Amino acid sequence: GVMAGYVMLAPYTKVEESFNVQATHDILRHGADLASYDHQQFPGAVPRSFLGALAVALGASPASLAGATGVVRLYSVRLALGFFSV
Repeated sequence: GVMAGYVMLAPYTKVEESFNVQATHDILRHGADLASYDHQQFPGAVPRSFLGALAVALGASPASLAGATGVVRLYSVRLALGFFSV
């Protein structure tokens, strides 16, 4: 309950979370089309793993498969991350 309340009050991310949120978005939106991933154009200075983003994307995938877009998909990603963290 409390975690879901926090997600609803503050669904957006901090700059430190932006890479993983973008990676999760790419996984949910582009699937196996790796050439479309944002990371291809903006790789960043430090190599990163997509394993955490993949786990969160799997948790948020029901909402994505149901046709959720934009902020609703962001809410589902933040909720999935919260549930994995509890």
